[in-house]
Amino acid sequence: MHEVIMPKLGLTMETGVIEKWHKKEGDTVNTGDVLFEVMTDKVSLEVEAYNSGILKKILKKEGDEVPVTEVIAYIGQADEEVPQAAGVTIQSETKAEKVPEGAAVKVEGNVSVQPEKNEPRDIISEIETIKISPLAKNLAKAKGIDITRIQGSGPGGRIVKEDIESFASVAKPSQADTAVIQVSETALTDISEPQRIKISPLARNVAAELGVDYKSAKIKGTGPEGRIVKEDILAFVESLKKQPVQAVQAARVSHAAVSAVMAPPKVKSSETIRGMRKVIAERLTYSKQNIPHIIISSVMDVTSLIALREKIKDKVLENYGVKLTYTDFIIKAAAIVLAKKPVINASLQDSNHIIYDDVNVGLAVSVEEGLIVPTIYSADKLSLFEIAARRMELVGKAKASKLTLAEISNGTFTISNLGMYGVRNFTAIINPPQGAILMVNEIYKAPVVINDKIEIRSQMEMSIAVDHRIIDGAEGAKYLLRLREILENPELLLI
Repeated sequence: MHEVIMPKLGLTMETGVIEKWHKKEGDTVNTGDVLFEVMTDKVSLEVEAYNSGILKKILKKEGDEVPVTEVIAYIGQADEEVPQAAGVTIQSETKAEKVPEGAAVKVEGNVSVQPEKNEPRDIISEIETIKISPLAKNLAKAKGIDITRIQGSGPGGRIVKEDIESFASVAKPSQADTAVIQVSETALTDISEPQRIKISPLARNVAAELGVDYKSAKIKGTGPEGRIVKEDILAFVESLKKQPVQAVQAARVSHAAVSAVMAPPKVKSSETIRGMRKVIAERLTYSKQNIPHIIISSVMDVTSLIALREKIKDKVLENYGVKLTYTDFIIKAAAIVLAKKPVINASLQDSNHIIYDDVNVGLAVSVEEGLIVPTIYSADKLSLFEIAARRMELVGKAKASKLTLAEISNGTFTISNLGMYGVRNFTAIINPPQGAILMVNEIYKAPVVINDKIEIRSQMEMSIAVDHRIIDGAEGAKYLLRLREILENPELLLI
């Protein structure tokens, strides 16, 4: 029996989201067949099968986020059995009681239960080595459950709340559980008290703020095991608005509180941040917290640049099959200046100040999932038209989620362009571990004094953010000065 694991497809990859299974359970699989598609922290990739056989069991469905190296499926021969922990499901407590002593079984909720053995165990040692979330630990204590009998379904086998709830639905606490958990007599009395009202701390606070006597009011809880939650309190107060004042008073709720209650905003969607968006959040938070940014701006006259593009764009499309954009001119100019001023083409990693010889320019591209930065390698050595062709290819692949890992790696400098959205000025965050990022804004017309005369010229503001730990503000200013000289004399880019 062969395990199919979530592969680690990049140095920064910690989890992957299964986007699509190309095979279903029972299908024949040959080595090299595309088995599934996974969205890493950067791109979507196809994963091939390393073994031949029959896809016996799929453990993780499409849309699941899975830690790297975790088993997601099994491939085996027709007569092979899937490991018990992956395939056996108990539907009731009665079935659990029929399992042979010492056999590990699986209950609903993806949690394995180890039936109690008669021989003594070193319980304290077992508990100390168990991975369990604080919430799950408190829940187990409240229910009198021996956590040594539970195998967690969380990352790295960690026991989570759902594991405790699943176990509680099919198993009863044993004497050993009681000995380990040591529930106090007072706690037991509270739990067994038939009139005890279960309410969350947040709901209790909301009730107090709104003047709701939840102990007297008949409020039906919708939380776990009938627990009253915040939404139940708000719904109760909202319902009183439609009743006479007498009913409101009988419910021991002040009319002023009812009138003042503010309904929570309606939620259109809510989902856990993951995949590309999660990596963006982590990397840019790191950048903003750890990299001291210094930002320098310059206004450039791009009247000649516009004229040159208009003059040659049709010929470029005819001869090279690419649409020449202002971004292509900027990439080429930025790369030329980086080669001349390598202090900007740098990064700080593990206290090492690195200056790169290669000029690999990353271009920030907005996609549905977030932001991705494909890399144009050796941009300083490419012609303007080669850059245009490469830019068009990479942007197309980015929009289609078809970029390879190599095409989004090894950038030494990034360009972010929001000019097409009419943005006059914005602040970008350095893409770590790079040392700088160039911000490009819209082209606009403005009156300019030239030779003591006012003329209407096309202007563009550009800014550069640099890592002030390794790059001084003066160096950033020199970079923009040279970039301005080239863009205001764009014929230099054709040489």
